[in-house]
Amino acid sequence: MAERKLGQEVISRLVKKLGSIELAAARLGIRPGLVQRFVDGLSRVPDPVLLKALDLVADPDSPVQALQPKSKPPKGRPVI
Repeated sequence: MAERKLGQEVISRLVKKLGSIELAAARLGIRPGLVQRFVDGLSRVPDPVLLKALDLVADPDSPVQALQPKSKPPKGRPVI
């Protein structure tokens, strides 16, 4: 079995973290079809895309939590 390349592995991890090719593409600012080509190992991941993907994979607060709406506790006394 061929060894996966670094770019392919990083993009695959980002897709797994976000849950879809489309969300990964949106966060990277590229087309979903291109992300799929990276995951499949059909295209080399350019350095700027790889660096952005590394930042997104490494940041524990991004991107999954950043995509979810933040809920605030209600103001005032709770209604019982």
